[in-house]
Amino acid sequence: MNYKKITFLFIALLLSSFISAQGVETKIKEQIDALRTAHLNSDVSIADALYHPDLILTSQSGKIYKKDVALENIKNTFESYESSDFQFLEVSNEVVITNYINERKYKDFPKGKFRLTVVWTKHEDVWKIISMQSSKVKERKK
Repeated sequence: MNYKKITFLFIALLLSSFISAQGVETKIKEQIDALRTAHLNSDVSIADALYHPDLILTSQSGKIYKKDVALENIKNTFESYESSDFQFLEVSNEVVITNYINERKYKDFPKGKFRLTVVWTKHEDVWKIISMQSSKVKERKK
């Protein structure tokens, strides 16, 4: 093989990896948007489809919840639920870790800002949340 072919193959491989990563990020962001819809509409069926059967959810207080309790939490009324500042780490073709800011407000409670670390896994060819940990973001005092 000559150097031009090797260079071309190397660039093609890098480009395909980049496109693949972009596709995964898009799919997972769509899932995060679906989770927002589930929270705002108290739609347990959407969350049930997004959560892996073996879900482990750790709250900001350190409590651990399984899928059944997490689904019950979806029934709580959210007045707002917005996510931003996304970071993605593709561990493998089957595991992606996301980290992002989530600002949400439960009915009758003040708005809160949280940093979420979420582990996504491919389950039955769909990206699902298998683990999620939430930490309250402290606002800096001026």
